[in-house]
Amino acid sequence: MLLAAALLVPSSAWAITIDGQVNDWGLTPAAFGASDWTPNSGIYYTEEDQNPAVYYLNPGYGGQAFDAEGLYFTRDDNFAYFAIVAGFPLEGRFYQGQQYYAGDVAFDFGRDGSYEFGLETTGANQETLFGDPTWINPLFVSCGPYALAAGTAIGNALFAYDNTTYVGTGHYVFEFGIPISFFGTSWSSSDYIPDLTVRWTMSCGNDCIALSLDRVPHSPEPSTFVMLLLGMIGLSARAFFGKRTV
Repeated sequence: MLLAAALLVPSSAWAITIDGQVNDWGLTPAAFGASDWTPNSGIYYTEEDQNPAVYYLNPGYGGQAFDAEGLYFTRDDNFAYFAIVAGFPLEGRFYQGQQYYAGDVAFDFGRDGSYEFGLETTGANQETLFGDPTWINPLFVSCGPYALAAGTAIGNALFAYDNTTYVGTGHYVFEFGIPISFFGTSWSSSDYIPDLTVRWTMSCGNDCIALSLDRVPHSPEPSTFVMLLLGMIGLSARAFFGKRTV
């Protein structure tokens, strides 16, 4: 598994369009060995592309059909943006006589295993962010949580799913943008990025993907630096000229 992160500051955020396409992230999901999983600079990500010849995933089996391959994050002034690339579709998959379902997205602020928010990805409440959730675990519990059982609806995210553009190479994409204000005090205004784990899996939990983010505090805006610099220059000049005698 590859985990990479670049220090994000407000000027480095990429313009993301929530349309189920990932070219604006700098990604090219393609046949195994031809994919470009490295996003544009300034985007946090974790990636694990499954070799189609390998049936075992971890902790379960299923090969490309159950592969959770990449999770990506960036933000702008108002929204947190995420993209997930997987070999498992949001429609679910009937496999060896059993129906399996796509999971919801779980958010763990503080990275303590509590998962205080969940984004529903399917069903009547698709694209709704919930707080105070209760969770259902997958068959492989180590990949949990899997799906929301209950919670308090907060609001709708921007949400898009693509099951056509990349399907010829076995890839499905869903991406979403959540207003940062939806997370309330969990996402402190002093944090450009909080301590956060984002996780996704399917009902079996044969594979899962999680992105862990380290806190990045807000940096002062450039104008603040300029004012601070001018103030320091002014104080230095006053100190210098104030010592002069005629």
